[in-house]
Amino acid sequence: MNDRGLKVLEQYDLEIISTRRGRGSYICETDRGLKLLCDFEGSEKKLVFQNRMLQELKEAGYENVDTVLENKEGKLVSQDRDENRYVLKDWFFGRECSSSGEEDIMDAVENLARLHLCMRFPEEEKQYCGIPLDKDLEAKTREMKKVRSFIRGRESKHPFEQMFLKSFAEFYEQAQTVCKQAETFCNEGKTEVQIAEGTLCHGDYNYHHVLFLDRGMATTNFGKCHFDFQVQDLYQFMRKILEKQNWDPQLGVRMLSAYERVRTLPPKEREFLYLRMAYPEKFWKLANHYYGSRKAWIPGRYLQKLETLCQQQEKRNSFLNLLE
Repeated sequence: MNDRGLKVLEQYDLEIISTRRGRGSYICETDRGLKLLCDFEGSEKKLVFQNRMLQELKEAGYENVDTVLENKEGKLVSQDRDENRYVLKDWFFGRECSSSGEEDIMDAVENLARLHLCMRFPEEEKQYCGIPLDKDLEAKTREMKKVRSFIRGRESKHPFEQMFLKSFAEFYEQAQTVCKQAETFCNEGKTEVQIAEGTLCHGDYNYHHVLFLDRGMATTNFGKCHFDFQVQDLYQFMRKILEKQNWDPQLGVRMLSAYERVRTLPPKEREFLYLRMAYPEKFWKLANHYYGSRKAWIPGRYLQKLETLCQQQEKRNSFLNLLE
């Protein structure tokens, strides 16, 4: 985002006290509190839905969310002379959640559970639904197999490619097993029931989007919110933390307990959580990133990540046994 974007602040009914650069954005101190100006590339229709949902969250008692402000014309999206699009959001003084501090992690998990209790909108039209679990996992598994075929056809193989082929069978077998279980799960109609109940996911809940304030916590970046099993958010948060914490099984159990102190998981969501956790997501991600990269030069970090992934398998399986 360049400095020219600051001109769009003139389209808002507020006084700018100061501005400073943020992460791909500008943090603005105003007479109406702290705001964040950032680029916008999404759907305006979904933004209207998202903002209405955030307003309802505030009314339900969950106040610290980054609601988008309307400009003087009553629009949520503002444009500069070059037709670049921007939004101005409520923002907060605070620090990001730590991915290594257990107290922060547990507070963030409990915060997610409280958020989920408020994110139930059974009367809304369900036009923003996630991809069905079985279809999502089937597509990823096909991509893994496609990458293996590609690597097999290469004459000279990088150490990463050699290790990928060596470890492929174990991860592919896991993927196939989970795909079959997910197909049964979805054929029982559980996903459709959950969407009909109006449970909404954050869609991108991670430690970057949880802020610790002087009083309380704030949750930001709801741009990927959709109707789905809310435990999808818990899965994403837990997996990323556990990957960084060497898949400590007991840490995983404590995170799940922290969530359930606030919101008990129904059996169908616990099953969903297990299926998501059991799928070798990190292996698929590495395959996907590798396939989309320049093959003439393969970064050394690909091999490092694959080595770490293979070393963590035993602990990961221990956690899955506890979760099952």
